[in-house]
Formats: sequence, structure tokens, C-alpha cells
Amino acid sequence: MSKRDCYEVLGVTKTTSEKEIKKAYKKLAMKYHPDRNPDNPVAQEKFREVKAAYEILNDPEKREQYDDFGHSAFENGQARGRGGFGQGGGGDFNDMFGDMFGQRQQHQQQPRHQPQPEKGSDIILQIELTLEECVEGCNKEVRLPNTTNPLAVVVPAGINQGQRVRIAGQGNPGTLGAPRGDLFVEVVLLEHDFFTRKGNDLYCDLVTSFPVASVGGTAKASTFTGHINLKIPAGTQVGRKFRIKGRGVKAMNSDQVGDLIYTVVIPTPTELTERQHELLTELAESMN
Repeated sequence: MSKRDCYEVLGVTKTTSEKEIKKAYKKLAMKYHPDRNPDNPVAQEKFREVKAAYEILNDPEKREQYDDFGHSAFENGQARGRGGFGQGGGGDFNDMFGDMFGQRQQHQQQPRHQPQPEKGSDIILQIELTLEECVEGCNKEVRLPNTTNPLAVVVPAGINQGQRVRIAGQGNPGTLGAPRGDLFVEVVLLEHDFFTRKGNDLYCDLVTSFPVASVGGTAKASTFTGHINLKIPAGTQVGRKFRIKGRGVKAMNSDQVGDLIYTVVIPTPTELTERQHELLTELAESMN
């Protein structure tokens, strides 16, 4: 056994508590442990010295004898309860290092990670729809890549540009028996002759004549389901907007309905009768 002072070996004093002694021992034992210093005899000797000092100071009875008589208390075979490095005992040592090094050995013996089943990836297809098909809903057929059989798709009423219809289980196959992914059919809205859709609102030009816009009257206005006669106030300017509530598109899976918004357009006639020319000339002169 080393004759070096046990307290000095662990870097503590005689007044140090058992808890702090254990803490100091763990730190030094971890530093000099043979598994961390396999080819370092100096470190291995330090480890034996640290362990021997701890076995004395960790035992209240041995510590009391050591405080009274020093190393001589354990000479001639007296109070030798525990062996040195490589012998039995060392419960705290096993508690502290057994899990760390045992787990490493166990990890090395475990078989390699086995691949796990994974759900198949999704497929996204685009489908072109008219405004009428989006507003009213429709049934369409699509073909998946590398297949010949068509797949029926139910398009709900109110669907809009960029929105998708999900068809579960029609995507790519999974691995190791995992389920297939999903199919998403994305809407591409085709341009309409009269209406432009923004959200759930519909926009449309309202064509009227200069006389009607000037003195007031009515104009025939297109709606998605037919025509209506829209009152035009006197003095209506080009670009003025008229909003008809609730005549737009009913949102998909919702009770919300957009509006129909007209923008006044007054075209300039390119062909006039002789009488029309005379009247417009008189009007122009009177206004000047």
C-alpha cells in the first residue's frame, strides 16, 4: 500500500465530508481508469493509489483508525478488509464504472440496426379544370405514372386554384410491407371568357354606352347562372365597381359565399350611322 497521505492522494482534507470525498474519488478514478489508459503504467499506478486511499477514507471505522494512527493502523495485516486493484470489493467502483464500460461492450455485441418499414411517398398530379367545374364540382379521371388504368377523382364544388384532392393509399408503395403513400390531385384553373376568380369572389366587366353612363339607365350584366339588369346611375365613370353580394362562389366545404364584382367599361364606337354622327357632333359642340 502506498505510504502517501490518503487525503493528499484524493486532494481533500480531514474535514472534508464523505460526499465530497466520494466526488473527488470519482473524478480521479475516471481520469486514471485503466480502460482509458490501456498503455500507461503511470496512470494505472495512480488508479491503484486513488482506489486504496478511497477504500480507507470511505469506511468510517477505517477513516477513524487512519486519522489516529496513519498507515501503521493497517500494517501487519490489520483492518485489511478490501484488496487492491484487481481484487474483490470496490462496490462504489463497480457502481460508477460498471454501467459505462458494460454498456459499451454490450453495444458492440449488438447486431447492426435493422431497416424499419417506411410508408410510401406521396404522389402529386395536376389537373386542369374550367371555372364551371371548380364552382359546381365534377368527376374526373387521372392516370398514375407507369400505369394504364384510370383512377376516378371526385372534385368537390368550390375548389380553387392550387387546392388539392387527397386520395388515400394511391401513392408510391411502402417498404417492408408498410402502407402506400397518398395521391394528391392539384387544381390548375383554366382562364374563363368572362369571369376572373379571386378567392371566392368573381370579377367581370360591365359594358355600357356613353349615353347610359351619362344620363343613367340599365345595363345587361352577366352572372354565373345567367343575366340580370343592373341599374346604372347618371354620371357613372369608367372603372366604377358594382358589388352584388352572395353571387360569387360558395367555398369548398363551407357555407361562405363570395361576391360578384362588376367593373364599368365604356367602349368607343368605331362605326356610326350618319344620324349618330350628327347627334354626337351636336353633343360635342354643346359641351364645348
